[in-house]
Amino acid sequence: MKIRFTAFHEPVYTSKPRNLKVTTDVKDTYYNDQRINSLIQDELDAFFEDYPGVVYAYAIMNKKDPSQMQIINNNPAWFDVYLERKYQFIDPVIIRGLRCVEDYFWENEVILSEGYNLTRIFNESFQYNIYRGQTFPLHDYLNNLVVLSVIGTKDFDFDIDKHRSKFMSFLIHLHQKTLNLYSQHQQKKNAFLSPRERQILKWVSDGKTYAEIAIILSIAERTVKFHMGNVMKKLGVNNARHAIKLGAELRLLEN
Repeated sequence: MKIRFTAFHEPVYTSKPRNLKVTTDVKDTYYNDQRINSLIQDELDAFFEDYPGVVYAYAIMNKKDPSQMQIINNNPAWFDVYLERKYQFIDPVIIRGLRCVEDYFWENEVILSEGYNLTRIFNESFQYNIYRGQTFPLHDYLNNLVVLSVIGTKDFDFDIDKHRSKFMSFLIHLHQKTLNLYSQHQQKKNAFLSPRERQILKWVSDGKTYAEIAIILSIAERTVKFHMGNVMKKLGVNNARHAIKLGAELRLLEN
């Protein structure tokens, strides 16, 4: 089966674009280490050298909390807007990916299993040369939806039958590398917290007050506050609630 990608606008490319944003919002720490994502993007760039004129998007989304999403891509003009406006909640390409394991073709409409389609996002994406593509979904052991979208922006012949296995194999390899790099990164972060700090963070996450933790650990309440203050400084957050959320994401609360 041959698919011809046709767009209405000429693509605009910059050299080595990066979609790496750093903010203080705890949700924006989701797969957002600049060093790691730069390595992943380098691998994507190298792979897609064989497919000039193609826009790619490697996306990771938390299926339990879809507001947590990261997209490494070579069209940041569109995907920065996408993430800022949280379009994953209305994107039929993502919605379909949540319910299937096979790759699928999409263009200006995607008919979902319920028989309806969402076209708003496509009306806007045309302005950024996003018109049609092929998406390869993957569901990992951390309850993430992972997709690799191959998007055409001008006349481009893409033999999906010929390349399907190559793209799927690449996605599996790439995502395993991502998971390995982030696992190593998280282990290094774990080392920054002392055993006492991790212990107190765990008790705080269980809903215990500083006074209750002081009694449990037979230490002064001011000592509990001191250690919790260190936890927040090391994690770069402003309050205990964010420390708990980030601690859970980094697996600091596990025994």
